[in-house]
Amino acid sequence: MSSDPASEPAYAVRPERQGDADAIRAINDAAFEGPVESGIVDGIRGTIRWIEGGSLVAARPDGELVGHLLLSVGDLDGPDGSVTPIWMVGPVAVLPEWQGHGIGAALMEAAIAFATERDQPVLVLLGHASYYPRFGFVPARSLGIAPPRPWSDASWMALPLPAWRDELSGVARFAPSFPDD
Repeated sequence: MSSDPASEPAYAVRPERQGDADAIRAINDAAFEGPVESGIVDGIRGTIRWIEGGSLVAARPDGELVGHLLLSVGDLDGPDGSVTPIWMVGPVAVLPEWQGHGIGAALMEAAIAFATERDQPVLVLLGHASYYPRFGFVPARSLGIAPPRPWSDASWMALPLPAWRDELSGVARFAPSFPDD
């Protein structure tokens, strides 16, 4: 295990590589104190909902992984019956002893850049109302994106990207491996 994070060298954000799955599972299990989020990641990996290069890790120079963020393909069910693929963010996890050192922010910034480079119109997530607005996330309903469950505007958020189109609206659906609660 790592020593004091404050005395350690920096980390680099990179896409998940072959052989990272066990460390990613451990990061999510530790950050969320259980296997639900790692089950989401494992359930999406290798499916059509997986975005190649969209599973990002924060790696220390010695190779230890200390953070993870997953982008996956969700659906936006439009009022006209259309289904538009959109990218969902989550889970976002940092080992507890590394939290508060900018790793989550670095992962989020890398995810936003990755989605922007690929002309995605929006990123959607369920998350902490006090954290994600710093990246430009707003209540998703204000953009016409309803949650799949009755979540509050404070935690149901979206980030319109440069490819955003005002006609995008509807009810968002996560990949099937997300829990129904």
